[in-house]
Amino acid sequence: MRDLYEATEVEKELAILGREMMDFSENASMAGLKNAEIKPYNDLSDVGYQLTQVGRLFGPDSFTDDQQKVIDDWKQYKGSNLVKGGPCLRTTF
Repeated sequence: MRDLYEATEVEKELAILGREMMDFSENASMAGLKNAEIKPYNDLSDVGYQLTQVGRLFGPDSFTDDQQKVIDDWKQYKGSNLVKGGPCLRTTF
C-alpha cells in the first residue's frame, strides 16, 4: 500500500527532470548576455522548480502552454538550443 506522503513514480521522474533544468540554469555562464537571452534560463529555473512540486499540496495542477514549451524544449534539446554566455572574467568574488 502506498503511503499518503510517498511520491509516485511519475512525480519522482518529474522532480528529477525539474532538478536537471534548475542545475543547468544555475551553472550556465551568462557573461555578456542581455536580458532577453537570460530569460530562457530563468524560465528553466521556474518551470524546473514547479516540476519538483507536482503532487504536493500546493503544487501545480497543470502547466501553461509556455511552461509546457519549456518542458518540451528541455526534453528535446537539454539546453543546447539556448544562447551561451562567454567566460566569466571576474577576478574576485
